Amino acid sequence: MSESENPSFESINTRLKEIQAAVEDDDMPLDDALSLFEEAVQLGMQASSLLEEGIAQGGAPEGDEVGAPGIEESVASDGERSL
Repeated sequence: MSESENPSFESINTRLKEIQAAVEDDDMPLDDALSLFEEAVQLGMQASSLLEEGIAQGGAPEGDEVGAPGIEESVASDGERSL
């Protein structure tokens, strides 16, 4: 499948950042902002599916070799989890 039919997590993340930058423009027409919002929602659902697949397979999703940046989980000696 092509990248547009089955995008990687990294390409979805890149596009979401582009959308974020675009909607920060105060001069953007409302219709354009709404279209970008709808695209972002779809991309978010695709990213969520990729993450769920990666978790189910016991690894990081395609295009995200190191996992989610900035989130670290540790298990204390008493077995309690902390972020």
